[in-house]
Amino acid sequence: MAELVDALVLGTSDFCRGGSSPFARTNIYKENMSIKELNNKGLDREWLVTVPGVAVSNKLDEKYLQISKTAKLPGFRPGKVPMNMIKERYAKSVLPEVMDDIINTTIKNAVKEKELRPSVQPKVNIEKFEEGNELIFKVFFQIMPEIPDMDLKKISIEKPVLEIKDEDVKRTLEELAEKHERFEPLKKNRSAKKNDLILFDYEGTIGGKKFKGNEGKDETVVIGSNKFIPGYEDQMIGTEIGEKKKINVTFPKDYRVTEIAGKKAQFLISIKDIQSKVSYVKIDDKLATELGEKSLDSLKEKIKEKMNIDYNKFSELKIRREATEKLLKLYKFNLPSKMIDEEINFIKTQSKDKTETEVKDFATRRVKLGLILNNIGGKNNIEVNDQDLTKAVVAETQKHPGQEKKIVDFYKNNPQMMNNLRGVAFEEKVLTFITKACSIKTKNYTFDELFNQDQLKPEKKMVSSQKKGKENE
Repeated sequence: MAELVDALVLGTSDFCRGGSSPFARTNIYKENMSIKELNNKGLDREWLVTVPGVAVSNKLDEKYLQISKTAKLPGFRPGKVPMNMIKERYAKSVLPEVMDDIINTTIKNAVKEKELRPSVQPKVNIEKFEEGNELIFKVFFQIMPEIPDMDLKKISIEKPVLEIKDEDVKRTLEELAEKHERFEPLKKNRSAKKNDLILFDYEGTIGGKKFKGNEGKDETVVIGSNKFIPGYEDQMIGTEIGEKKKINVTFPKDYRVTEIAGKKAQFLISIKDIQSKVSYVKIDDKLATELGEKSLDSLKEKIKEKMNIDYNKFSELKIRREATEKLLKLYKFNLPSKMIDEEINFIKTQSKDKTETEVKDFATRRVKLGLILNNIGGKNNIEVNDQDLTKAVVAETQKHPGQEKKIVDFYKNNPQMMNNLRGVAFEEKVLTFITKACSIKTKNYTFDELFNQDQLKPEKKMVSSQKKGKENE
């Protein structure tokens, strides 16, 4: 019954298997079928459904008749096989298919007539059935909750406005100067060490034979940058200008050139120059030009421009999170427990480091927020168009620089993943609508003050971890 949940939740009319089943031509629901409601409390619905035996037999006969028109059995022309032989030959495959169609059609029509919206795929248990007799089955499902209307204008959220201070720009310049690599000729000849810039030529062989791309002239590398394959740079330590040295390395198994991946190679390197890293880079016009700007003043303006872009991104993130927190708090309605159970199972497959309580809380939050966003989007006729979907795909490609075409092809060739992306695009569009509909109050914040807001704790923690990792390198 894999088709059931999509048809019920999405409201599609093509409910019967394949969309062209002969059983769609007659309405089993109207043929003296009975539904007894066993549970009608809250969001739970449990029915005991009875389908008359004659209705089931009629559906079976229709299917056998359809098969008989094209069936081929030894000794008979197509369409001339006796019905008793058709039934004997195809009963095992026909009976489950017909039962599936009857149950699907029955539930679909009952749900439609009662104007219900199931939240998850109904669970069906067949209580009684023998060919020629009535079919009795139980069906359990939960309906979508009634979500109250909300005047979004009554929700007040705070919009941070950047207040750039001189010390903010100064701190950024200091960070740029600290990270900037500048090298100068050795004041006194010495052997190479870590963080030196090496100018060299190389020639490599594998098993004594040359290979494609085995030679290089005037190559540069900073020892310790891991620009070259493992072990290559380390063997440069201790070399001197004018020295030639043989080094032995092994190409990684996942090396981009498959012909030499995993193979051992020997390189003859010729050291042409060694420069030492400048320990202190002064903040001046020279630094600015090395960073691609005309002057220190233009660099400062570029920093302010970048700060505004980053600030607006995090400001929007804070606004959205504040809005969603208030929506979750203000909206009151019952949640379908089965939806939460399914979300719990999904989260467990994605994350192994959360406790049972964390998983349940997270699942409950996601289900509730999803229902709120769907409700607001539906009531305000918000839909995802091709432009929105294209924007969502582009956003995904930006997360994987250099693999843009691969990401685009992935979504083109995976309709299910594209459908998931459509859901993400829908939520983005609804959230944008919500934040524009709410009452906005502006407040000046510096970058640090913005990052100290509760809504941005995950980002602050991530940035702190990245800084700590770089300090330990």
